[in-house]
Amino acid sequence: MNELTYLTATELGTWIRERKISAEEATRHIFKRINSLNGKVNAIVAYDEKGAFQAAKQADKEIGEGIYRGPLHGVPITIKDSFATAGLATTSGFPPLKGYIPQHDSAIVSRLKQAGAIILGKTNVPPLLMDMQTDNDIYGRTNNPWNLERTTGGSSGGSAAAVAAGLSYLDIGSDIGGSLRVPAHFCGVLSLKPTEGSVPSRGHMPGFEGTADYTSSRHLACYGPIARSIEDLEMAFSIISGGNGNAGLPHGPQVLPPPLKEQPLHIRWMEELPGYPTSRAIRNQLRRFVKVLEQQGMHVEQVTAPPLDARKAWETWGKMIDAELNSTTPPLIRGLAHLMTMPIYRQLPTATMLIPLTFKNYMRVLTIREQLIRSFEQFMADCDLFLCPVSCTTAFPHMEKSKMWGYKPLYTKPLYVDENPQNYWAATTFYTNLFNVTGSPVVTMPIGFDEQGLPIGIQCVGKRWRDRELLQRASTLYATFPEWRAPAISVEPH
Repeated sequence: MNELTYLTATELGTWIRERKISAEEATRHIFKRINSLNGKVNAIVAYDEKGAFQAAKQADKEIGEGIYRGPLHGVPITIKDSFATAGLATTSGFPPLKGYIPQHDSAIVSRLKQAGAIILGKTNVPPLLMDMQTDNDIYGRTNNPWNLERTTGGSSGGSAAAVAAGLSYLDIGSDIGGSLRVPAHFCGVLSLKPTEGSVPSRGHMPGFEGTADYTSSRHLACYGPIARSIEDLEMAFSIISGGNGNAGLPHGPQVLPPPLKEQPLHIRWMEELPGYPTSRAIRNQLRRFVKVLEQQGMHVEQVTAPPLDARKAWETWGKMIDAELNSTTPPLIRGLAHLMTMPIYRQLPTATMLIPLTFKNYMRVLTIREQLIRSFEQFMADCDLFLCPVSCTTAFPHMEKSKMWGYKPLYTKPLYVDENPQNYWAATTFYTNLFNVTGSPVVTMPIGFDEQGLPIGIQCVGKRWRDRELLQRASTLYATFPEWRAPAISVEPH
């Protein structure tokens, strides 16, 4: 049954439509795998087996009546445990929300159900999605299916592990600083971080209703699929994108992809940011990949200077996060926190606070962000794609946090990149949160492995609001390398 396990979601949907297999059979198969393998990986943390089989039987009944909802009709998938799912626990990894069961679906989940998807369960996250490892006091730690002693990344770590291990055909995650891209890179799968605003946020991180009469976290966050093929990314994006309600409304320039140019792709790439070198394995694989693209006739151009002011972008990211997530903290406490943690800010610009937190200062930060967006768009104006690493290293051994500062984990021990110690947050997120600041769409895809057999992915960055064009371009690149590969943990259970 290995063939069935590693079908893409699109392929399985075709099999179900053509009645090569029933949705009920596919659901039974995937639950068998979950029961056999999930204990080791701990990717899926909340199940709805009864509801999944009921939905599968309904999907089969509709197929028999000639009703076909779309490419996900009857396909079993999972959802990150930060999206509201009616009748199914949704905790965001946060102990006060243990046992919280929303009575509504998020906009994304509603659209997936309307498209015929079968929701198997929820995938694990760190508390409040605030770490680049996936572990919490409700469900425990998620392990990388390539090496159980290694992290999956975060915060969509359960999502990436489930798809990589063949425990789900598709998952939807979120990303405010790398949470789709780092887990995809660490687990050897693909992800799409769409253009900011192209996929609805309604119903993400529920359970806090009534704590404020406004919506915080309005910027930087994006929501997108994790899959085993670019075709699945394209299909999922077509279902979940548009508007901010339940109707799947088209969203401006996303309606149709621009026509592809006939001439070879013009690609710019960078192997590392000054001061934050990537591992030798990542550099070598990226060079090898670029060489293959060049041999395919693509116009490849290496750049050594960042395409925007990186430090300014990191500080902007930190100030925006601080302003939007910590706006209710009393000024005195904010001032004390700023003084006590000043040494951290000097080393880690993404931890910069917005002091004082005033409307005028917040508008200044948004203005700086607009300048950074324009700078990057000018860089992208005469090229098709920008390629760069996802993080400084491949999946690293599980690390214990030193302590918690409120809801934020602190790591005082360094993360080693080859023999060189680096700050934990810098090594994991400095390459990714640049593109949350620019709002750019990014496809992350595997291009090889390090000497320990751990996956290596790259970021393929496109132009804002050109997500479908990016997916088409990335598909061209991905076709030059072998297809997705299953990790050792994913062997068919006996």
